[in-house]
Amino acid sequence: MPEARLEEKKIKYDVRESERASRSRIDVDLDGVTVVIPKGRDLDPEEFLQDKKDWVLEKQKQMEDYWARIPEREFEEGETFPYLGESHELKISSENCFDVVEGQILIPEKKAEKLSIKEAIDELYRKKAREKVKEIIDQYSEKIDTDYDKLFIRNQKTKWASCSSKNNLNFNWRLMMAPEKVLEYVVVHELLHLKEPNHSKSFWTQLGEIMPDYRERREWLKENSPELVFSEEDVL
Repeated sequence: MPEARLEEKKIKYDVRESERASRSRIDVDLDGVTVVIPKGRDLDPEEFLQDKKDWVLEKQKQMEDYWARIPEREFEEGETFPYLGESHELKISSENCFDVVEGQILIPEKKAEKLSIKEAIDELYRKKAREKVKEIIDQYSEKIDTDYDKLFIRNQKTKWASCSSKNNLNFNWRLMMAPEKVLEYVVVHELLHLKEPNHSKSFWTQLGEIMPDYRERREWLKENSPELVFSEEDVL
């Protein structure tokens, strides 16, 4: 992997040619730094990084801060995990109860033995995410006057949600760790995208009419996203 020195910092980076890109750009995310060059374009990647060094260094600092804020969790009984914005204690139950009840995350002992405890919690959060997302969709779909085809619940490293041209909706199960208001914002945001594919002025105007405080909800997600990670492997 090539390396560039930006001021006093050594930066490792990838170079990727893209047929879809219309101009050169630099992506800085949880995977690292990537210089994206339109296919057939002649560009010196290191010189491009030097030209954009202030922006690159700032973005990389943000990524380092993100990694530093990921909680160190122990996947064992007694550990606490956020669920819809509230702290819940993990309990391994001898009964066949796989649920979130009265401040507790209940995992059956047999399931914890068959899977790892982390895999069992992941499965429970995915199940709860599907139930909650469908509930919010039912609440808002008539108001937005739209409908979807299929619903997918996934663990996406960098996206909280997305929608496709086939009217399929994708949501990150880790949103179940956020307050319900934040989950509701993401669901409504994607539902509206089925009508308004782009972040146009019309899109934001309609979103504001449906959810006047969407900016506050969006800001919470932006500021607190590192806390919505079970472990680093979720975003690797």
